[in-house]
Formats: sequence, structure tokens, C-alpha cells
Amino acid sequence: MKITSESHLAAMVLTMTGELTIDVADRFQHDVREHVNHFDSNIIVDCAGLGLIDSVGLESLLWLSDELNRSGFKLTFVAVPEAVERIFELTRLDRIFSTHETVEAAARSVA
Repeated sequence: MKITSESHLAAMVLTMTGELTIDVADRFQHDVREHVNHFDSNIIVDCAGLGLIDSVGLESLLWLSDELNRSGFKLTFVAVPEAVERIFELTRLDRIFSTHETVEAAARSVA
């Protein structure tokens, strides 16, 4: 799992590459904390490079969503692979997580 970040006007964009599984969940939370300063902005997660996610990976995304909600900010996703989108649907997380095709569309939704 690799995470890179880029600051935009409406949000911080985190780009994930690799797998978000039990093996990297702790590192994911650590890396997110390094990229996001005090959870003081909206976050857009670019999932184009996300290959696999398991239940612990989903819990990590819920953790991030909860941290942002406590601070009054939003989490949204872009370029979610079809398999991951299906997992969101099966777990009913599609009711919690907002997904968009592009970073621009996601930015408009949180602005």
C-alpha cells in the first residue's frame, strides 16, 4: 500500500495504490495521519490504483470517515474499481461513502 497526497482548494486528495488489507491496515492509518494534518479538511480518496480491499481495510476507511466527521469534514471516493464498488454495495457502505468519477466532481460535492 502506497499513499500520496495533493492539496486542492476544497480537499486533500489521497491516492492509494496497492491493497488495503489486514497486513497494511496499521500502516494505512499511520500514513494517513502523516498526510492529513489534524483531520482539518475534506478528503478525497483516489482509488484508481486500489487492487484489493478486505474487511479490515473497510474498517480502516470507516475509521477515516469517523475521524473526519468528528471534525466536521467529509470523506469521498473517486475512480473506485468495480470490484471495490461491489464490496461497498454488499456491505451497504455505499450508503455511507460517496463515490464520484473524477476528483473535480468529488471536490464539487464537498465544497
